Amino acid sequence: MTILNSTGRSLLPMLVAVGLFVQPVSADVHVGNAAVALEDVVFQPFGDTPIEIAVLNGNPQTGPSAVLLKFPPNFPGAMHTHTHGYHALVISGASKHWIAGQSEENVPLQRPGDYWYQIGGEAHQDSFPTDEPTVIYVQFEGPMDIEPAE
Repeated sequence: MTILNSTGRSLLPMLVAVGLFVQPVSADVHVGNAAVALEDVVFQPFGDTPIEIAVLNGNPQTGPSAVLLKFPPNFPGAMHTHTHGYHALVISGASKHWIAGQSEENVPLQRPGDYWYQIGGEAHQDSFPTDEPTVIYVQFEGPMDIEPAE
Protein backbone atom coordinates (compact mmCIF):
# COMPACT_ATOMS: atom_id res chain seq x y z
CA MET A 1 0.00 0.00 0.00
CA THR A 2 1.31 3.44 -0.88
CA ILE A 3 0.54 6.46 1.26
CA LEU A 4 -0.51 9.38 -0.90
CA ASN A 5 -0.80 13.02 -0.02
CA SER A 6 -3.52 15.34 -1.30
CA THR A 7 -1.66 15.82 -4.60
CA GLY A 8 -1.42 12.08 -5.22
CA ARG A 9 2.32 11.87 -4.49
CA SER A 10 3.68 9.08 -2.32
CA LEU A 11 4.46 10.02 1.28
CA LEU A 12 6.70 6.98 1.86
CA PRO A 13 9.99 8.62 0.77
CA MET A 14 9.19 11.56 3.04
CA LEU A 15 8.34 9.26 5.96
CA VAL A 16 11.61 7.40 5.46
CA ALA A 17 13.55 10.66 5.41
CA VAL A 18 11.78 11.82 8.53
CA GLY A 19 12.43 8.51 10.24
CA LEU A 20 16.11 8.64 9.40
CA PHE A 21 16.48 12.28 10.36
CA VAL A 22 14.11 12.75 13.27
CA GLN A 23 13.51 16.34 14.25
CA PRO A 24 16.11 17.58 16.76
CA VAL A 25 13.58 17.21 19.55
CA SER A 26 14.46 15.69 22.88
CA ALA A 27 13.36 15.73 26.47
CA ASP A 28 15.39 15.52 29.63
CA VAL A 29 15.98 12.05 30.99
CA HIS A 30 13.96 11.91 34.18
CA VAL A 31 15.94 11.66 37.41
CA GLY A 32 12.89 12.02 39.64
CA ASN A 33 9.14 12.08 39.36
CA ALA A 34 7.59 13.65 36.27
CA ALA A 35 3.98 14.16 35.25
CA VAL A 36 2.22 15.89 32.37
CA ALA A 37 -1.47 16.00 31.51
CA LEU A 38 -2.36 14.95 27.97
CA GLU A 39 -4.02 18.31 27.31
CA ASP A 40 -0.73 20.04 28.23
CA VAL A 41 1.45 18.01 25.86
CA VAL A 42 2.97 20.15 23.11
CA PHE A 43 3.04 18.32 19.79
CA GLN A 44 5.42 19.40 17.04
CA PRO A 45 5.38 18.65 13.32
CA PHE A 46 7.12 15.39 12.44
CA GLY A 47 9.07 16.58 9.44
CA ASP A 48 6.90 17.35 6.44
CA THR A 49 4.24 14.75 7.28
CA PRO A 50 0.74 14.99 8.74
CA ILE A 51 2.07 13.18 11.83
CA GLU A 52 2.89 15.10 15.03
CA ILE A 53 5.33 14.11 17.79
CA ALA A 54 5.83 15.01 21.44
CA VAL A 55 8.99 13.69 23.07
CA LEU A 56 8.35 12.76 26.70
CA ASN A 57 11.74 11.31 27.61
CA GLY A 58 15.10 10.81 25.94
CA ASN A 59 16.23 11.69 22.43
CA PRO A 60 14.78 9.67 19.53
CA GLN A 61 17.85 10.45 17.41
CA THR A 62 20.43 9.00 19.77
CA GLY A 63 18.90 6.36 22.00
CA PRO A 64 15.89 5.03 23.82
CA SER A 65 12.98 7.44 24.09
CA ALA A 66 9.32 7.75 24.97
CA VAL A 67 7.13 9.74 22.60
CA LEU A 68 3.53 10.48 21.80
CA LEU A 69 2.64 10.28 18.11
CA LYS A 70 -0.53 11.88 16.78
CA PHE A 71 -1.91 10.54 13.48
CA PRO A 72 -4.62 12.23 11.42
CA PRO A 73 -7.96 10.51 10.82
CA ASN A 74 -7.91 7.60 8.34
CA PHE A 75 -4.11 7.59 8.01
CA PRO A 76 -3.22 4.37 6.10
CA GLY A 77 0.44 3.88 7.07
CA ALA A 78 2.83 1.72 5.02
CA MET A 79 4.75 -1.53 5.57
CA HIS A 80 8.09 -0.68 7.24
CA THR A 81 10.73 -1.79 9.76
CA HIS A 82 12.64 -0.25 12.66
CA THR A 83 16.10 -1.32 13.81
CA HIS A 84 15.00 -1.47 17.43
CA GLY A 85 11.86 -2.78 19.05
CA TYR A 86 9.19 -0.63 20.64
CA HIS A 87 6.24 -0.81 23.02
CA ALA A 88 3.04 1.02 22.02
CA LEU A 89 -0.21 1.92 23.75
CA VAL A 90 -3.27 3.58 22.22
CA ILE A 91 -4.09 6.74 24.19
CA SER A 92 -6.98 8.09 22.09
CA GLY A 93 -8.57 7.22 18.77
CA ALA A 94 -7.95 3.75 17.32
CA SER A 95 -5.31 1.85 15.37
CA LYS A 96 -4.54 -1.44 13.69
CA HIS A 97 -1.12 -3.10 13.82
CA TRP A 98 -0.05 -6.11 11.78
CA ILE A 99 3.10 -7.83 10.56
CA ALA A 100 4.06 -8.94 7.04
CA GLY A 101 1.95 -11.93 6.07
CA GLN A 102 -1.10 -10.70 7.97
CA SER A 103 -3.79 -8.42 6.59
CA GLU A 104 -5.39 -5.33 8.05
CA GLU A 105 -8.83 -6.92 7.72
CA ASN A 106 -7.86 -9.80 10.03
CA VAL A 107 -6.42 -7.86 12.97
CA PRO A 108 -8.49 -6.21 15.70
CA LEU A 109 -9.13 -2.50 15.96
CA GLN A 110 -7.16 -1.32 18.98
CA ARG A 111 -8.80 1.23 21.25
CA PRO A 112 -7.49 3.33 24.16
CA GLY A 113 -5.65 1.13 26.62
CA ASP A 114 -4.71 -1.53 24.05
CA TYR A 115 -0.99 -2.42 23.88
CA TRP A 116 1.41 -4.09 21.47
CA TYR A 117 5.12 -4.82 21.26
CA GLN A 118 6.98 -4.78 17.95
CA ILE A 119 10.38 -6.47 17.67
CA GLY A 120 13.10 -4.68 15.73
CA GLY A 121 13.74 -5.70 12.13
CA GLU A 122 10.29 -7.19 11.51
CA ALA A 123 8.18 -5.69 8.71
CA HIS A 124 4.90 -4.30 10.02
CA GLN A 125 2.26 -1.70 9.30
CA ASP A 126 0.02 0.53 11.37
CA SER A 127 -3.14 2.23 10.20
CA PHE A 128 -5.53 4.61 11.92
CA PRO A 129 -8.87 3.81 10.23
CA THR A 130 -11.24 6.10 12.10
CA ASP A 131 -12.64 9.58 11.60
CA GLU A 132 -10.78 10.98 14.61
CA PRO A 133 -7.09 11.66 15.27
CA THR A 134 -5.22 8.89 17.08
CA VAL A 135 -2.58 9.40 19.76
CA ILE A 136 -0.29 6.52 20.69
CA TYR A 137 2.43 6.29 23.32
CA VAL A 138 5.59 4.66 21.93
CA GLN A 139 8.64 3.63 23.92
CA PHE A 140 11.57 2.93 21.58
CA GLU A 141 14.35 0.62 22.77
CA GLY A 142 16.98 2.49 20.73
CA PRO A 143 17.23 5.34 18.22
CA MET A 144 14.04 5.83 16.23
CA ASP A 145 14.36 4.97 12.54
CA ILE A 146 12.14 3.72 9.73
CA GLU A 147 12.87 1.78 6.55
CA PRO A 148 10.29 0.90 3.89
CA ALA A 149 9.43 -2.78 3.48
CA GLU A 150 7.33 -4.57 0.91
